[in-house]
Amino acid sequence: MTAANDNRFTVADVRRAIKAAEAVGKSVAAVDFPKEGGFRLLLGEPVALDLPIRSGVNEWDDVLAS
Repeated sequence: MTAANDNRFTVADVRRAIKAAEAVGKSVAAVDFPKEGGFRLLLGEPVALDLPIRSGVNEWDDVLAS
């Protein structure tokens, strides 16, 4: 088996890890996928993100229209 195969996982693997964490009373805030491979669960309460509302209007529209 090569090193590249060692970092393979499936969506089912991630789901099983989340279920296991929740089974012992932990909350999963997020799942991290580091560049080295694999995944890690970030425990804690999920954080709400303040994302700008996409209106379809962009400040570059005026610049490019000129």
